[in-house]
Amino acid sequence: MLPDHLFQPLDLDRALDRAYDRGEERAAWDLLADALLDPRARGDAGLRAYVEVLVDEYTLDGWERDTLAVLGELADAEPGLRGALRLPMAELHAQLGEQESALRLLRARQRELAGLPEADRDEEFYPAAAMVAGAADPRFARALLDEGLALAMGLRRPEATVRYLSLLRNRFGGAQDPAVAAYLAGSAEPEPERPRPVQPEMARKPTVRMPYPPGADLKALEKGFREADLEARVAVVRIAAGGSVEDADPAGDLAWPPGRNDPCWCGSGRKYKKCCGSPV
Repeated sequence: MLPDHLFQPLDLDRALDRAYDRGEERAAWDLLADALLDPRARGDAGLRAYVEVLVDEYTLDGWERDTLAVLGELADAEPGLRGALRLPMAELHAQLGEQESALRLLRARQRELAGLPEADRDEEFYPAAAMVAGAADPRFARALLDEGLALAMGLRRPEATVRYLSLLRNRFGGAQDPAVAAYLAGSAEPEPERPRPVQPEMARKPTVRMPYPPGADLKALEKGFREADLEARVAVVRIAAGGSVEDADPAGDLAWPPGRNDPCWCGSGRKYKKCCGSPV
């Protein structure tokens, strides 16, 4: 049984980090699944965010059906989340090659959102659903993005948001829309900036710029960073042969450690957790 301190509110981050650091990815998956289905998590505001963590970060190839089973149980336990769960379930079905199941879920969610006032609709659904549907049904993907664009313009979203949706629609064969062109030409007023909460001033650690020359032992650098009790933030500086840290542009510095799903700082192109950040 999971300890009470993980609930009310749901807070699994530290427990997941410990499992990750031990290389126990399945243990982390089990922790997430058990917590999502635990009666103590009912009605928790963090459920949806942790569903995304389960699907995006901890569902490895071959585990999709296990995650689908968890989401199905969660939909029964949390009727209020049932609609929002259709998108991640569709993503998993698409990964399994079950396109009809994925499209059926996306269409059901599309109908649900169409029945809501504009301000209550999930704006992120439309581009995400289009990316899932696009390979199997580009016409449906365009229709989703048409709705997303109409919603964004109706809610007077920033031009950058509308431009992104329009470019994504073009990717699936959509023609230029005069209404979108007029919006991007400056017909929309900028969205008013929301007031930001004032954060207490905290002392920042100084940054130490650590060189990473070509051919360096990446595992040794990683091990040194982990073991050092540094009273500073680390910035990895990739320098050319014969170059120096002082001559390197700070704009290219890479913060260490990266996020688990960020690209690895070594430049391999792989995710950090699967490269230098791998515990094994």
